[in-house]
Amino acid sequence: MSRARIALFVFVAGTVTGIYFALQAHWNPAFSPRITWSRAFGVNLTYYYLWALTTPVVVTIARRLRFDSARWGRALAAHVVASAVLTVAQIIAGEAILALLGLRPAAPFGENVRASFNANFQSSLPTYWMILFAWLAFDFYVKSRDRELRSAQLAGELSRAQLQALRMQLKPHFLFNTLNSISSLMYSDVEAADAMLARLSEFLRLTLDRELEQEVTLTEELEYVRRYLEIEKIRFEERLSVRVDVGLDAGEARVPSLALQPLVENAIHHGIAARPGGGTIAIHARRENGTLRISVTDDGVGSGDEHPPERIGLANTRARLEKLYGAEQQFIFRASPAGGCVVELSIPYHT
Repeated sequence: MSRARIALFVFVAGTVTGIYFALQAHWNPAFSPRITWSRAFGVNLTYYYLWALTTPVVVTIARRLRFDSARWGRALAAHVVASAVLTVAQIIAGEAILALLGLRPAAPFGENVRASFNANFQSSLPTYWMILFAWLAFDFYVKSRDRELRSAQLAGELSRAQLQALRMQLKPHFLFNTLNSISSLMYSDVEAADAMLARLSEFLRLTLDRELEQEVTLTEELEYVRRYLEIEKIRFEERLSVRVDVGLDAGEARVPSLALQPLVENAIHHGIAARPGGGTIAIHARRENGTLRISVTDDGVGSGDEHPPERIGLANTRARLEKLYGAEQQFIFRASPAGGCVVELSIPYHT
């Protein structure tokens, strides 16, 4: 809260309090004759405007004398003294102002101060403590809000660090697989191995360009997959075919960067590669109301289990989806009835 707003709040609080006690003084049946409106408002507004002006002093004392566990006794004693001193000073200043305004009887100044002290000290003293407790509550609220904000920021930074770590795990996994493929080709087809190295270089350059992005459009992610498939098709040639079916309004949806490439890689290396005749990978994406549904299906050898074990690429993708979308995501890896495996993921649709 800015200083101007705090000053305005203190002014309004002093005005409202002064008006309240002015109304009480005017309508108090104990006073006969009844106190006039001018005197009731003049006296009470003067006193509480003075307390409003004293508020920065009370806050300064409160900041210096905090009720810490080790020093609360000393702080309490100091505030008792400060409250008495400021109340006396406020009464003296108030009587001087009221005398200048002609709202006090023509009597020696000392007598007016003494009379006001006897009548108002016990009722004015608690105002100091009201200001003190109001500031302590405000200070506690601000510190609590700051702690929550810092906690949320730390949680966000931790989550981003974990997501980045998951992404970093995918890259060496992909590189090892690709370099193993290139190593194998070096003994049988040097030109194909050279072409794979060139495609790998392009793929890595594209990866570096997207280093800082946690999410990309589905169209961009499919381009990333296409570059990866160019590498694999050099090795598999006609044994690998790919079908991509993306809905018209699904291409602009935001998806986690590197979300599909591990799924396609898993389908090739653990499904298609082990099948002598090769196979087909099908990628489907559709928007259904507020959800984007994507599936990657292969007709490879499969694992024979209804729920095949997840390897690093699939496990990391599942972990990233959980970090990014929580309970709003779904990730399913299962055997396909037609043979091979299918991965289905659902995430909130957003552009």
